[in-house]
Amino acid sequence: MKRSESWVAMVGGLLLLTAAGCAISHKPEGEAYELPSLRIVFLDRPHIQAKYEEITGQSGVMPTPRLVLDPQRRKEVVVGFYDYHTRTIYCPKMDFEVCGHELHHAVLGRFHLE
Repeated sequence: MKRSESWVAMVGGLLLLTAAGCAISHKPEGEAYELPSLRIVFLDRPHIQAKYEEITGQSGVMPTPRLVLDPQRRKEVVVGFYDYHTRTIYCPKMDFEVCGHELHHAVLGRFHLE
C-alpha cells in the first residue's frame, strides 16, 4: 500500500467509526419531569397536621406500614403531604427529606400502601 492509500484507508476507517458511533442510540441521562402549576406551602409540623386533617378529613396520626418494606405497625404522625387535587406540597421549610419525599409523590404519584 502506498502512503496516500494508507492515509485514505485510515481516514475512511475513522469516518466509518464515527458514523457507527452516531448510529448507536444513547439513552438520555436521568429522567426529566415538568410540573405545571405545582404549589409548595411551607408550614410548621402542627400546622401541617391540622391542614392534613382539614383537607382529608382523616387523623394526622396513622398506623404504619405505609411502605411495602415496613413490616411492623406503629403510630406515625403526618410531617408533610402532597395534595393531589390542588397539586400542592405541604412540608416544613428546611426539611429537605420530607419536602423531597413529597416532591416524588408530585412526580411519581402514590407509592404508599393505602
